[in-house]
Amino acid sequence: MEYGSVIFDLDGVILNSMESEEWKYQATRDALEELGVDQNLDREVLDAILGDKGYEECVRVCGDIGVDPRKAWSLVAEKTAQARMQQIEENGFGLIDGAEELLQELKENQVKLGVISNAPDQAVEMVVDYFDLRSYFKFYMGVRSFEDLKARKPHPNHLELAKFQLKRDPYIYVGDHESDVQAATNAEMDSVWVHPENLDEPTYTVDKLSEIVSVINE
Repeated sequence: MEYGSVIFDLDGVILNSMESEEWKYQATRDALEELGVDQNLDREVLDAILGDKGYEECVRVCGDIGVDPRKAWSLVAEKTAQARMQQIEENGFGLIDGAEELLQELKENQVKLGVISNAPDQAVEMVVDYFDLRSYFKFYMGVRSFEDLKARKPHPNHLELAKFQLKRDPYIYVGDHESDVQAATNAEMDSVWVHPENLDEPTYTVDKLSEIVSVINE
């Protein structure tokens, strides 16, 4: 099937920011320190405050540690966006090997491109601007607010918004987490799982990003 639109996840798919995630946990601890909260929390709790476990879990955990969830998530979003940029500028975070060449090839083939990420919206925009990717992506979006956590992947809402903006079917979503595959299924679109291990649910599984062209054009 030849796809008219390809939508990408950001971290681990376009940006090589997943080899170590300590940067985002440290940024979360820094935010908690600013809020006067004990930073000696395990990663499961930090994941919830980051919003990685969804809106309800973020509300619950923030209640347990005595902070306003909206204020906590907003400050964490700001701190992690700054930390991500610091990692890009100082510690070698960059585009995944072959990512820009792939985007260029798809663009030349008139494929519409987008990005949907569970990262804060400001972080997505910063990455797109820093690497000068606006010319490739017709639409890109992260989690825009604390309330928007309710619509984060695997909820289909953000992918549905991307489909509305791109307006060229069929659509396919490229991700590296099971939540990406689930979101694509929920949005009634095909999926590519960029991962060395097999997963039953995705439409396609590839080991590396460069293999996607053959998938899209098969």
